[in-house]
Amino acid sequence: MPNRRKSADEIEFNTIVGKNIKYLRKQRKITQTELGCVLGISFQQIQKYEKGTNGLHSRNLNKMAHKAFNISMDVLVDPQMIMKHKGFKDEAVEWL
Repeated sequence: MPNRRKSADEIEFNTIVGKNIKYLRKQRKITQTELGCVLGISFQQIQKYEKGTNGLHSRNLNKMAHKAFNISMDVLVDPQMIMKHKGFKDEAVEWL
């Protein structure tokens, strides 16, 4: 779901979820390709999710949260997820 014709709230949501996906993926030291394989999608799609260019359909959001990261969907979409994450350091923001 590309961001064309999306509201500012939808674009912000996609960006937040994308940053959270990238953070969790890097914390678990897995590549975009590996994450894509777990979910049955291409690494290019993972890139688009992480950049916030594309939003996740609710089925894929559920799959991403539960199957890939073993967390609930509300954690994955939380705008404060990275800040709340145990062990967070301000220096870690560099790659966000």
